[in-house]
Amino acid sequence: MKSGNMEISRVFRPNRRVSLGIKRKNEKGEEVVSYYPSRIELVREEEFWVAAPQEKGVLVPIGVGEKLSVYILGEKEIFHFEGEAKSRLKKENMAFLILNLPREVEREQRRNYVRIDVVQPLLIKKDGKSFFGYTKNLSGGGMLASFSGERVFLEIGEEIVFSLSLPDINIIGKAEVARKDDPYSYAFQFVEITDQDREEIIRYIFKQQIELRKKGLLLHENNQSYGGR
Repeated sequence: MKSGNMEISRVFRPNRRVSLGIKRKNEKGEEVVSYYPSRIELVREEEFWVAAPQEKGVLVPIGVGEKLSVYILGEKEIFHFEGEAKSRLKKENMAFLILNLPREVEREQRRNYVRIDVVQPLLIKKDGKSFFGYTKNLSGGGMLASFSGERVFLEIGEEIVFSLSLPDINIIGKAEVARKDDPYSYAFQFVEITDQDREEIIRYIFKQQIELRKKGLLLHENNQSYGGR
């Protein structure tokens, strides 16, 4: 990578999570964008490699020259650009997709833990009793939950065990009551979850952000363009 590309070099780093948007026709013949998770594996002078995306253990067919909408998750930002598949290759039993480094990327500032409104099943346990509810919003640091009209008597600072159901994973951990909105709604801060589970939550939120943005329901904030080569 050329020495003058300071901003591009800051964005494109190995192991950063990537979401690749690919246009496909659905059963009705309508053109829709499907997003697939990946990660940056290698960055070179004019190109970067990502792990070839898979769906249910099968490589997603992406043709050379096919247009891609690329989102990269940074530490405090989300980066976006429109690119295309330059080539594909296999090396040491791994499949890669190669793209050209863009001349500029769009940046959206984000908080350390992005919070997004989402409804997912939740189970908490207190004094041997289980209470079923739903999240109202979720972040990598905590959640706001409602217990469907069932009164749950919790105090601020109290710890509970929870089981959160996301589409592809069930996350179990401990959380602390951070706020009490009413007898049915509480805000929780995660105090004991694995790094892997936190990453799964962040990855899920990242995917939801992209879907909302695609539908025009999530506005870009503090967008900036970063110059490249």
